[in-house]
Amino acid sequence: MKKSTLVIIAALLLMGCAGLKNNTTNAHNPLNTILKDASLQTVLSKNKGYEVQIIYTQINRDEQQIPHFTTWHYNVDSTAYFYPASTVKMPLAALALEKINNLKSSGYPRINSATAYALDSVRPFQQPYATEPTALTGKPSIGHDVRAIFAVSDNAAYNHLFDFLGRAYINETLYDKGYQHTTITHRFYAPQRDQSQAQPFRFLDKNGRVILQEKEKIDLNFYKNESKNRLKGHAYKNNQDSLIRAPFDFSAKNQFALTDMERMLRALLFPKAMPEQSRFGISDQDYGMLHRAMGLFPREFEDPQYSEKEHWDSYVKFFVLGDTKTRQTGQVRLFNKVGEAYGTLTDVAYIIDEEKGVEFVLAATILCNSDGVFNDDQYDYDSIGFPFLAQLGKKVMEYEQKRVKKVQPDLKYWNNLLK
Repeated sequence: MKKSTLVIIAALLLMGCAGLKNNTTNAHNPLNTILKDASLQTVLSKNKGYEVQIIYTQINRDEQQIPHFTTWHYNVDSTAYFYPASTVKMPLAALALEKINNLKSSGYPRINSATAYALDSVRPFQQPYATEPTALTGKPSIGHDVRAIFAVSDNAAYNHLFDFLGRAYINETLYDKGYQHTTITHRFYAPQRDQSQAQPFRFLDKNGRVILQEKEKIDLNFYKNESKNRLKGHAYKNNQDSLIRAPFDFSAKNQFALTDMERMLRALLFPKAMPEQSRFGISDQDYGMLHRAMGLFPREFEDPQYSEKEHWDSYVKFFVLGDTKTRQTGQVRLFNKVGEAYGTLTDVAYIIDEEKGVEFVLAATILCNSDGVFNDDQYDYDSIGFPFLAQLGKKVMEYEQKRVKKVQPDLKYWNNLLK
């Protein structure tokens, strides 16, 4: 459904009065027990500064192994802004695979996620892009971008998908799917680019002939972020590395509420168990590729390939594993997407341990910037953020190991994907 500029603004304004706000006031909320742990209270006792939000979703299977979800919250507020960083790459990966499926079924049967593509340059600061040295074929493809996004959170891959989709399509489609606390307005590390413009895009056959040519996409919509807490800290460094003694304004930055993030992850991993509106039209083959990419450690990827020295197992796995760089056995697996920037760490993950019959969904964000200065690369990731998220994951894991389930989950699909 096409939305006008006014509708987009109205939808974003609505966030201010329709946000989901939950705390641990429900006596049956298991987070009341889990979060009492002393290792977590060192942060949560001072939560105003850390801006922690947590969503924990229990999964109970019926006799047909269909998952049923019970979701619990701590300090969740979909109107309170936090910088989502690279977590916004998850919706772009999903939308790109959905668009591939739509093209394939609407007159372009030769196009799939492995089809080579090229970006053309028609404006200043745009760069042509037709070769990819990290791909086994030497050519870029949507599948390669999706794998790079989940393997190491590759920024260039995200930017390519931004151009493939175009900003208007991204936001209109996510809104129509019910993700109404999400607005994606910019690329990463491309401040000189006009974010309203998306480069022309060509799909190519094996001989380099054009299968489909898409013209430049221009987004004339205006996006206004009405979230609370968009001004953060007391100072920041500008692009000239000068210290500005004023709060850092996130109003023009991407937005992805934790509630949308957690629901989207479930829609991608368990589409048949979610409302039809929130699902993505992705082919079975691409769903398998997506799920595998979300669960592998960087060293396990074949296309592209990554050095374990530079990209250790927990490189993009913050829950449970994020406090160590030790090689993992793979008994515990996370199908997830993380974000790390401007002092904010976020993870949204489906976490399993097949051996112990454990599965659950966890999403959390924490601000690790004790000096209140933004954009200075001086953040408390190692001392506060990574240990907290790792410990949170471990404590929920321990709780899940003791939780009685009528039906034990069959997790073979997930582990077989990664073999």
